Amino acid sequence: MAIPDYKLSSVLCGHSMDVRSVATTKEFCILSASRDRTAKLWHPEGVKDFVNVVTYKGHSNFVSCVCWLPPCEAFPEGLVITGSNDNTILGYNLQDGVVQINLKGHENAVCSVSPGHDFGVLISSSWDNTARVWNLNTPQMSPVILRGHEAAVWAALELKNGTLATASADKTIKLWRKDGALLSTLTGHTDCVRGLTVATEDSFLSCSNDASIRLWTNRGECLNTYYGHTNYIYSISMNPGIPQGFVSCGEDGAVRVWTAGDCVRSLRLPAQSVWSLTCLDNGDIVTGSSDGLVRVFTKDPSRYADETMLKQFEEEVQKMQAASQQEIGGFKLSELPGPEALLEPGKSDGQTKLVRRGENVKCYSWSNAENTWNEIGDVMGANPPSEGKTMYQGKEYDFVFSVDIKDGAPPIKLPFNKTEDPWVAAQAFIHKNDLPQVYLEQVANFIITNAKLDSLPATSNGFADPFTGESRYVPGTTAPAGLPPPSAADPFTGAGAYTTASAAGATDKPLVPHDAYIRFDQANLKAIHDKLKEFNSKVGDGLNAFTDEQIENIVKLGELNCTFNTETVNSLKKMLEWPKEILFPVLDITRLAVRNKEINGQIFDTSYGPNFVKYLLTLLTPGNLAANQMLAMRVLVNAFSDLPGEMLVLAARESVTHALICLAQLNNNAQVAATSLLLNLSVALAQQIDNVELAECIIVLLNKITDKEAYFRGLVALGTILAESPNKLVIQTKIVSNTQLQNRLKKDSSTFDPDFKKISICSLQILKML
Repeated sequence: MAIPDYKLSSVLCGHSMDVRSVATTKEFCILSASRDRTAKLWHPEGVKDFVNVVTYKGHSNFVSCVCWLPPCEAFPEGLVITGSNDNTILGYNLQDGVVQINLKGHENAVCSVSPGHDFGVLISSSWDNTARVWNLNTPQMSPVILRGHEAAVWAALELKNGTLATASADKTIKLWRKDGALLSTLTGHTDCVRGLTVATEDSFLSCSNDASIRLWTNRGECLNTYYGHTNYIYSISMNPGIPQGFVSCGEDGAVRVWTAGDCVRSLRLPAQSVWSLTCLDNGDIVTGSSDGLVRVFTKDPSRYADETMLKQFEEEVQKMQAASQQEIGGFKLSELPGPEALLEPGKSDGQTKLVRRGENVKCYSWSNAENTWNEIGDVMGANPPSEGKTMYQGKEYDFVFSVDIKDGAPPIKLPFNKTEDPWVAAQAFIHKNDLPQVYLEQVANFIITNAKLDSLPATSNGFADPFTGESRYVPGTTAPAGLPPPSAADPFTGAGAYTTASAAGATDKPLVPHDAYIRFDQANLKAIHDKLKEFNSKVGDGLNAFTDEQIENIVKLGELNCTFNTETVNSLKKMLEWPKEILFPVLDITRLAVRNKEINGQIFDTSYGPNFVKYLLTLLTPGNLAANQMLAMRVLVNAFSDLPGEMLVLAARESVTHALICLAQLNNNAQVAATSLLLNLSVALAQQIDNVELAECIIVLLNKITDKEAYFRGLVALGTILAESPNKLVIQTKIVSNTQLQNRLKKDSSTFDPDFKKISICSLQILKML
């Protein structure tokens, strides 16, 4: 039977990060789950379009899986079920997104959820090496726990004969009775088993990181093995629109259509990882991928996208394919595993693994002590020397050494020219590869010896340590600074009034890429209280004046673990209506209050939040009070303390970046607030396809910044995007073509200002990525 061509039907935009799971519900609706910590319900509209009608919130970490649980005795309207990296399972009302259940028990990320045959039965699996069977009609009863796997259980479902099947990173599939008794262990896959789906009454399919699909009987006999993918296969689903048909997707960026065991179609997506897929009853294929999009493909010409969208899609695919053929260090990017490979624990201490990160190949080493993969550095290839020189990253060097840092790990490339100071080169090498600072002397002496530099001017031990001025580096005295809170200066009431932030010590955390949100925590609540009372007396009875008790309760909202009631939050909202000339202490207590999860949810809810964010943006327009501008930005920074605020700021990111670019002269505190906001945006959007505008905004502001702390935060923001963006080449070009920023980076990277060394280090790291 000829299979018609599948073509793009529609693209569903709304998630801000990877879409890790897709599922279907009744009436051709689509469910999606994302790393942005939300799930969404998409309702069909017209012939081929879908509209996001509900967003499900509540998880504190990535939402990794989603399914529809049909109506049951306890929940006659059914439930949307999500599992998360916060180790919990939530059940939502389909129509309004209200959380109905919160299942706790898994000890690690929940990576799959699926309904059982009996109404109200839910099957989940987790990285804690178990699967669980829950009866939601009797939630007080403990779930049945399926124990026996030696690694993460990636998938679990019930077969047609009532047997439970689990797929694991230990390369096996296990079959179980419903009471938790193990029936058999199926072997054959040579790598992690990632997905399962029921094929017929008597069989099921599995897919694996070994790039194969296997067909099994319900009793555990392997009937066939199918090949077609060139990398990890993440998801598999039966297709009701094709006789004996199923579809699969994976790390090769492709969806493959199979019938009777033959791959008859291959659909390439403009994304590196296609994490999940499912099929609608009409045979349309739904995908979720690493570019944050949900796509629908159809074989019905009446549901094909218009010619413009199809052409744009094909152009995006061609660009992605060209990038995937790039080779770095002798490895073709498309043939290496992605970051998902780091979710599997190592087999022995010091085991190494090559992983594709965007357009780079990185080497990781497994640490038994830390139970994690640690990045060693980039994998590079050195060309043969030309006229006595060696090419490395497009530049010529006198030497490109291979440095063995750890037994069992591949050597790391260390470029060096005789005109360089070996201590400076050693320090740059350590920061580039995130190596312990105690290696400095060892690496420097390695360069001195192997480059035969003994004849150069030297101090008592060969060379001066450029960071201490001494002949030997003293470990621990020059650890790079991290991200301390901003200046303690009060920008609007003088030194004798309250402070809105204070300085703190540095950390040893690598500078870029940065991976956590920052916020403004420090404040003098008593001084804020006095200022609110003073301004309250000026408001008058006709414009939201408050009693002393109300003011005290509002100020208490600034305590991180405060107890409060909704009435007090509503009072704060009314106080935010004060005239702009006396608004700044209200904004200051607001930026403290939104750090609280519950208050964040009330301030940034769907009814008040969008208009509040718009109001904050109006305070950033030229001509507003400098204090209001600075504190409005601090509120937006602290909004990232919890999901509701984070999502609203991200939704308004284009308006935010436009407002920041339009800001005129800023005092030092406002500069720090602006670059802190850019830093949080960069952490959230670093790996997203649409972050070029954010990078442009950072570049513009860096050229305006005069405050050193603000400039450092802007550098970290830029370095974070540059290190992780899918648009790295575009952003590299924008930085290189900006002469003012380029000159400043080069100057700072070579100056090593003893009063602000972290700027020098961060500048050097950015230059190394260009």
